[in-house]
Amino acid sequence: MRFIQSLRLFVFLFIVSFVPSLAGNAHAAKSEIPDPVPAGDMVSISGKVGNDNNETPGEWYIGAEPSNPKSNAPVLLFVQGLNSTAQVWWEDNDMYQKAVEAGYQTAFVQLYDAGGASADMWDNGQLLADKIVEIYHYFNKGPLAIVAHSKGGVDTQTALAYYGAWPYVNQVITLSSPHHGAELADLAYSSWAGWLADLLGGQGDGTYSLQTAYMQDFRNTIDAMPEAYYNSYYTLGGTDWGPMFSSMWMGGVYLSQYGDNDGVVTVASSRLPGGEEVAVGDWNHTSIRTGVTFPVFEPYVGSVTQSQVTALTAEEEQLPPSRTKSDKKKPSFKPGASEKPVTVHPETDLWVYGGELASGVNAIPVTIENQVKELRVNLLTSKKLDRVYWVDPQGKQVTVDVKTGKDETGIFRDAAYHGIQLTNPKPGEWELHLETNGEDAYLLVAEYESNLNLDAVLKKSVEKVAQGMKKKQLAAQLKVNEKQIDKNSLKVTYKINKVEGTEKIKPLPAEVKKNLNHSIMLGDADGIHNVTIEIEGKTKEGYLFKRTIVRSF
Repeated sequence: MRFIQSLRLFVFLFIVSFVPSLAGNAHAAKSEIPDPVPAGDMVSISGKVGNDNNETPGEWYIGAEPSNPKSNAPVLLFVQGLNSTAQVWWEDNDMYQKAVEAGYQTAFVQLYDAGGASADMWDNGQLLADKIVEIYHYFNKGPLAIVAHSKGGVDTQTALAYYGAWPYVNQVITLSSPHHGAELADLAYSSWAGWLADLLGGQGDGTYSLQTAYMQDFRNTIDAMPEAYYNSYYTLGGTDWGPMFSSMWMGGVYLSQYGDNDGVVTVASSRLPGGEEVAVGDWNHTSIRTGVTFPVFEPYVGSVTQSQVTALTAEEEQLPPSRTKSDKKKPSFKPGASEKPVTVHPETDLWVYGGELASGVNAIPVTIENQVKELRVNLLTSKKLDRVYWVDPQGKQVTVDVKTGKDETGIFRDAAYHGIQLTNPKPGEWELHLETNGEDAYLLVAEYESNLNLDAVLKKSVEKVAQGMKKKQLAAQLKVNEKQIDKNSLKVTYKINKVEGTEKIKPLPAEVKKNLNHSIMLGDADGIHNVTIEIEGKTKEGYLFKRTIVRSF
C-alpha cells in the first residue's frame, strides 16, 4: 500500500513539474505579432470634442512586416467606421493578425472620428485622400488595397472619387458600409430619440450625413462622377444581431422592418451600385470587421504587377494639380433636392417612444393589445438604470429579468442597453417603471409579436409652387388587416422635424389624420424632413394598440 501511495505521489509530482513547461510551449506556439506603430513624425490635426475618443486625426500606423511576404501583394490600408478609431483593427480583433500571417504589409489611419465628434464623409474623405497619397509614397509607390468598415466605406469612396485619390488604390473592400444610408441615423433625429441622441452626442456630423435622405443625394452626386468606379469595389453584408437583448439586438429589431441587417446596417444598404457583392453572411456589425471575414474577401484583394505600378506612377505624374492635391470643398447640394419619388414598405410591429427621465422613478405607459404572444422592449439610456419593473393593468407589480449591456451601434455610442421580455401579456395599459439616480433620457423600441400586419406605403414628391419655390409633399397610404383592426378607430399623427444640420433642428406643428390615405405638406424642399408617424387604433375586440414608423426625406 505504501509503495502504491509513493508511486502515485511520484506520478503527481512528475506531471506537476511539466505544467509550467507545457504552458510555456503553448504560449510560444501562439503567433505574437507586434502592434502597429505610428509612422514617424506626422503632422497632427486637431479633432473636435464630443465622442470621448482622444487619438490624433491624420496619424497613421505601420503594421509589422510579414515573415512570409506575399508576392506582388498590395499594401492593405484599413479604414475604421463611425465614432471609431484605428485600434479597432488590432485590439480584441484578429483581422490584423490574419492579414500579416497571410503575407500582407498593413497600414491603418485615424480619421476625424478618432479625435472627437464624428465627421461627415466630406471632411473624412479629404483627410483620407491626403493620407492615401502619403502612405502610397511611403511604401515606394505601390498601389494600395483598402479594407473599410461601416461608414469608412463611404469615406473611402469620397476620398477616391471626389478628392481624386483613385490612382493610388486598386481594390476597395467594404464591410457592411451604409452606401445608401442608415435608418438608425434617421431614428437619431426622430421626435422620440432626439433627447437621448443629443445627450450622447449622437447627432454629430457623421450621423447627420448618414440619414437616408442625405445619402440619396450623396449617391446621386458620386455615382454621376466618372471617377466613382475607376477602382474595383467589393462588398460584404451581415444578417446577425447577436443573442437576444445583446448590444445590437435593438438595432436589429428596428431595422428588421427594412429587411435583413447586421444590427446596424441593412444588407440592401451594404450593396454598392457599381460594386460586386462578395458575400452576405451570418455576421453582426462588429464580427464582420474581424478576422472571420478575411478569408472571404482576401481572394478579391488581388495582386499588383510591375506594369501596373509603372502605369499608375506615370498616370499620377500626368494628373493636374487639382487631382494630386485634395483641395476640393464640400459639394453645395442641399439634401433632399432629388426629385425622384422614394417608396418604402415598412411592415411595422414596432412602437417607438422616448424623452427625458427625472431622478427617481419614472412611469412609462405601454399599451398592449389582445393576442400579443410576446412583447420585447429594447431600452437605451445614457447610463445603467438602478431598477426596472412592470405594473400590469390591475396595478400589480411584476418583476422581470432585465438583460443589460452597452450599445455598440455607433449611432447611440456607449448608451446603456436594457432588454425586457413579456410572454403572453394581459391586454391593457401597462406601465414600465424606470428608476434612475439623476436626470437622464431614454429611447424605447417595443417589438410586438402579433398579427395586426400594419403596412404603410410612403411616397415623397417635390412640387413647384408660386414664385418658383419648391415644396415637398408626402403621400402616405396605410394598409391594415380589417379582420383584426377597426379601421374607423385609426388615428395617425405626423410629427415632423426639419433638420438643416446638427445644430439646426426645427420641430414643425404635428398633423393628425383619420383615414387610410394622407397627404402631408412637408414645407420647402431644402433640408431633411424627419417624419415620425404615430399610428393608434383599436382591435375588433376594442383593445388599444400603438405603432410607429420613422422616415427621412
